[in-house]
Amino acid sequence: MRRRRIVAGLAGVLVAAGAGTGVAVVGTGDDDAGAADSEDVAEVATAEVVRTDLVEREELDGTLGYGEVTDLAVPRPGTITGLPAAGSIIERGGTLAEVDGRPVPLLYGDKPLWRVLQDGMEGPDVQILEENLTALGFGTSATMKVDDEFTAGTAAAVVRWQKSLGLETTGIVQPSDAVVRPGAVRVSDTAATVGGQSGGPVLKVTSTERRIVIAVEATRQGLLAAGDAVQVELPDGTVVEASVASVGTVISPGDPQMGTSATFEVIVTLADAAAAGSLDEAPVDVSIVKSQATGVLAVPVQALLALAEGGYAVERVTGADSELIAVEVGAFVDGMVEVTGDLAEGDQVAVPA
Repeated sequence: MRRRRIVAGLAGVLVAAGAGTGVAVVGTGDDDAGAADSEDVAEVATAEVVRTDLVEREELDGTLGYGEVTDLAVPRPGTITGLPAAGSIIERGGTLAEVDGRPVPLLYGDKPLWRVLQDGMEGPDVQILEENLTALGFGTSATMKVDDEFTAGTAAAVVRWQKSLGLETTGIVQPSDAVVRPGAVRVSDTAATVGGQSGGPVLKVTSTERRIVIAVEATRQGLLAAGDAVQVELPDGTVVEASVASVGTVISPGDPQMGTSATFEVIVTLADAAAAGSLDEAPVDVSIVKSQATGVLAVPVQALLALAEGGYAVERVTGADSELIAVEVGAFVDGMVEVTGDLAEGDQVAVPA
């Protein structure tokens, strides 16, 4: 037999908030209370009051891939005699294509080569060339100053570079001798075939960094910020850690006729890119933290009792006795609810058996 004590201020009808139906307990604060003490109370189970973190998450649809695909043209005219395989990563100095048996290398920079470069010339394109020659090991600070002036030291470095490529060692750089891009590229596909003519788009390339693109409704600006930690569920069910790399500020209009809303783009990167294996253009679920309560007391939702006069209580069980404790509720997450009141970690509360 358990004795239930109705705590002052909680007299009234209570029903289990977490159970769809149940037996109401009636307390009046007078003889009825005494009657309740003398009657058998149905067996119930108990659960422990725990201190924990309650994290509410939301799932967003994302696509894992390498980002936008762009065409890459090789300016050297001639017959294409070699192309890299799809999936290849081409870094500084690597060969993007072979034309007439001669490699066309990749250089890094923010401007293309637009003119013939030779001794005595000046300009930002000269500095881009010298930066690349130094990075590739064909020039040093002792032999060539990296600036916007093409000197004899620059020409000597060009000769060493040309020799390494099996090209004629002229010390002069033609605009068609290399392709300049901001960084390394990944070959997504080919846009031409070996035996065809170059001069136009030859490769389809992407970023080398795998990332997840999420289209978020424009009305939800502020939902995510750069640096936010998220979790990503891959198609095989594996959950990996990731973070928000950038939040777009450009709104893409929706199409009311198609039932689509205006969106902005959020980019997420994996903490361990290798965890995604060879996946490309794969749908993934991105789990974000919607709200979080840290270090709070929590009980199962089923432990809540709704008071007829409003508010909630839980039934604290101590040995053969129990008492109703008024609580205020906070976050509801995964069947647990944050509670504040005259409770302590480790207390036992009644839940439906």
